[in-house]
Amino acid sequence: MARGLGMVAIGSVLTVAGTFFVFVDRIEIVREIVLLACLLGAVFVVLGRTSLSVILRMIALKGLGVQRVLIVGAGAEGQELAGRLVSDSSRRYELVGFLDDLATSVPDVGQHLGVLGRLDVLGNAILEHEIDKVMIAIPSLSHERLLGILADAEASYADVWLLPDLFQLMVSPVIEGGVRGLPLIAVNEIRLRGLSRLAKRLLDIVVGMALLTLASIPMVLIAVIIKVDSKGPAFYVQRRVGRDGREFPILKYRTMVDGADEYGQTWTVDDDPRQTRFGRFLRRYWIDELPQLINVVKGDMSLVGPRPEQPDYVSQFRSEFSRYMVRHRERAGMTGWAQVNGKRGDSSISERTRFDIYYVENWSILFDLRILLRTAVMVVRGDAR
Repeated sequence: MARGLGMVAIGSVLTVAGTFFVFVDRIEIVREIVLLACLLGAVFVVLGRTSLSVILRMIALKGLGVQRVLIVGAGAEGQELAGRLVSDSSRRYELVGFLDDLATSVPDVGQHLGVLGRLDVLGNAILEHEIDKVMIAIPSLSHERLLGILADAEASYADVWLLPDLFQLMVSPVIEGGVRGLPLIAVNEIRLRGLSRLAKRLLDIVVGMALLTLASIPMVLIAVIIKVDSKGPAFYVQRRVGRDGREFPILKYRTMVDGADEYGQTWTVDDDPRQTRFGRFLRRYWIDELPQLINVVKGDMSLVGPRPEQPDYVSQFRSEFSRYMVRHRERAGMTGWAQVNGKRGDSSISERTRFDIYYVENWSILFDLRILLRTAVMVVRGDAR
């Protein structure tokens, strides 16, 4: 609310500046316009925020965008947090239960909830109860235990919020509003949840269908040219790993000689001898990725996201890089933040992973549009590869 009223104040100042120059000889009109602008601005801010709150509450009552929460710690802090979650009027959260090494039960907090087990069963509890968010309510928890909880949560694709102690509260950014005023720190917050994920999916469907319709005839012609240019099928299908570690068949135009995998080289490099004449052109302008629009419309992929890897590589990389699987919390993309920053092909896996995780943890619609725009520029310039 304070931020909204601040915008009203800024708008009023701009109104003063504009009307002063227009009605420089009639100060009384300026005064009336300013008063009216302030009044209407404040009214619209209040009505807008109230309407948005009501709409979000109605959506939550339908079960959309509701996040299932598990509290680590059943002591006084955990019970206080549970009470605020249960009484939260926005209905954004569904409290599932607690984990605690000492307590075996908790007082009634408005729902029949219990302790589901000790902290060492966190990973299994997240999967079994489909937990979206883990809230840690043990301010005195050791760093070692906290790191263990983070590792279990990340492996199971759950967000982690932390109820801070006084020192953490002073040095760490706190989630705006927390839970009914209770301050919380987002340790590994994932932006794509609920309505945000729905908005991204709608963007994929609308833009993907439009591009697929516009490109349908050229895509058929490209397939014919591939067949004429070299022996083998026009399309190349390969298993890749997408969101939540699920495998899917990715579609691409064939750009290499038939049976190229038998050569033993798997990474594609510049001037790769396995590429066909026409395939080299397709790769330069990223045209070989066009069939993946079908993957996008089907829901296997997104227009923007971490590029998908083969299952064998994922198994290898997840054991070598501690946060590698964070990139699999969202759908794989036709293009991504790593790719528009030059991290493609046989570039460093650690660098690509760093860019992918940054994207997942900082997603927004504007971020997606920015990546799509940069991708379009790279394609036109012919430096997509």
